[in-house]
Amino acid sequence: MTNEIEARRHFLRNAAASIGIVLSAPAIATIIASCEQDETGPTKTGKTFTVDITTHPELATVGGITSTVITGLNADNPVFISRVSTSACAVFSVVCTHQGCFVELPFQPGQNCFCPCHGSQFSPIDGSVKVQPSSGSATNLPTFASSFDATTNILTITG
Repeated sequence: MTNEIEARRHFLRNAAASIGIVLSAPAIATIIASCEQDETGPTKTGKTFTVDITTHPELATVGGITSTVITGLNADNPVFISRVSTSACAVFSVVCTHQGCFVELPFQPGQNCFCPCHGSQFSPIDGSVKVQPSSGSATNLPTFASSFDATTNILTITG
């Protein structure tokens, strides 16, 4: 009788553990998926946006970079505008491709843009990945086509 009771207890413990694993599997899958790379970029609308770069003193010199929101561009998330030459600017999203955190401006000139969530680093010139995150991987920040008229200081961005 004692062996039969022990065998029944052992069976019930194993059955309960199996049921627990089966019931928690979707939650575990969701947690794991949330740590995976998100490579979805902003939806391109084809709309054009203009920016007078004289309203951004950071862009007065080559190598300057700023973060700004341009309504209707990048799902209303901020973008980086980087002055790459006297006649050109680059525009790219601040949304990290690893897990969607907002990437920060470089702390000092010559440094990379930095993601505070997992340590990814991106070029302040074109948004390319320079240092992968502490876990997982990131891709280059999504870019937007742009043209710059140095005589009027107007940057035209295509979203």
